Amino acid sequence: MTKAQLEARLLEMETENASLRAALDARATPGAPGAPMAHATPPAPASSPAKPRHRGRAFLAITLIVLGTLIAPLATVVGFAARQASDSEAFVRTLAPLAEDPDVQALIVDQAAAAIDAQLDTDALVDELLSSVIDEQSTPRLANAQGVLGPLLADQARAATRSALTFVIESDAFAKVWEEALRLTHQQLVNVLEADADGAISIDDAGVVAIQLGPILDELKPALVDAGFTLADSIPEVDASITVAEVPAVAQARLAYSILTTVGNLLPWVAIVLVIVGVAIHPRRPRAVIVVGTLLLITGAVLATAIAVGGSVTAALIATQVPTGATAAIYGALTGETAAVMLAYAVLGAIAIIAGVLSGGSSGAGAARRSGSGMLARGSAALDARGWRPEGVPTVLRRLPWLLWLWLGVVFVVLAATLRPLSVWDVVLGTAILGLAAAIYLVLRGPGDDAVVPSPTPVDDAVVPSPTPVTER
Repeated sequence: MTKAQLEARLLEMETENASLRAALDARATPGAPGAPMAHATPPAPASSPAKPRHRGRAFLAITLIVLGTLIAPLATVVGFAARQASDSEAFVRTLAPLAEDPDVQALIVDQAAAAIDAQLDTDALVDELLSSVIDEQSTPRLANAQGVLGPLLADQARAATRSALTFVIESDAFAKVWEEALRLTHQQLVNVLEADADGAISIDDAGVVAIQLGPILDELKPALVDAGFTLADSIPEVDASITVAEVPAVAQARLAYSILTTVGNLLPWVAIVLVIVGVAIHPRRPRAVIVVGTLLLITGAVLATAIAVGGSVTAALIATQVPTGATAAIYGALTGETAAVMLAYAVLGAIAIIAGVLSGGSSGAGAARRSGSGMLARGSAALDARGWRPEGVPTVLRRLPWLLWLWLGVVFVVLAATLRPLSVWDVVLGTAILGLAAAIYLVLRGPGDDAVVPSPTPVDDAVVPSPTPVTER
């Protein structure tokens, strides 16, 4: 074609394109010539009442989520206290490791040695022993030195008692004795709080609950004799204890125990239901998941830090009554699991934030999902090449997406039952295992068909059609 023909053809296409655009604009404008009859409901009035309804749902959802995430830490503390109060085995698991702590061992040696010295009355015993051996007529010099020898021998006896106690308490046998003493004391306390008429009473009229040292010393007497402290056979029955609680009124304590166990078992489920319902009814679930993750991350991190700082504060407050090292060890045993759970909340919150962002509609989230689908496709292909993915399994897993949450729930329950008492390293291990379980499930399912497709470009911003289609039209 010549240049003139090309220019004429271009002008013709521009004119036709302009007429087509004008026709489209006319059809989009109500009441214009050529526009369709306006018997259908206009879109604007239909969408206006939806906004308040969505805002109300979003407000209700956020309210439920905030309540659930605030109740969750409280439910953790109350649930831990309820288990410690009602479950003897959980109580023993928490405090049994203290038998191997050097500071706690030193505290027990001090109190046990003081109890033995008080029961034996070492000074009077040594003085009586010297009086029966020394004869003032035959050995007048010894009789004159009796006042000096008595305190020296009494101090030697006390030193021997401490040495023997230290040897025995630092041995493996003491750990078993300590564990049995904890179990016996806790079972007696539970019997009192549950009003068990057949149980032994381990609480006095003043409401003082204590770990009895008598059974411990009875078990240790043979070991003390074997350690060279032969006076252990002469130790009378020791009525000494380590006070662990003071309950002024048994009736009020039983009522508090009943409320604690009931609330401790119910409150975690309340928190879970509130969060799930809040996410479910929110009109934008990815945003709701991000809110849940943010709140869990903040509350978990803040409370875990507060628990860590609280140990030093508690040790400083009662340093005059109990050595600081022993206080820190006991505080760590009582709060270690709760602190680990708070850390788990923070980790779960971070995961929820990532999941909410990736499930959103942004271009970065879409690119991340496409990249993840590619990795899943390669993993599934590797399994298929080796025949490790049974036929029909991917179809079932895609058809029933809730199986992923059921699978992760089962893994979580198994971890919660085995990793007790929970520690910081258990949180790390549990997170890795849950991530591996999710990866295995997704690889078995294969890449889904839920890829993000870009939304169609609005008509007003459409690119001018190419000349060739217009010509053919």
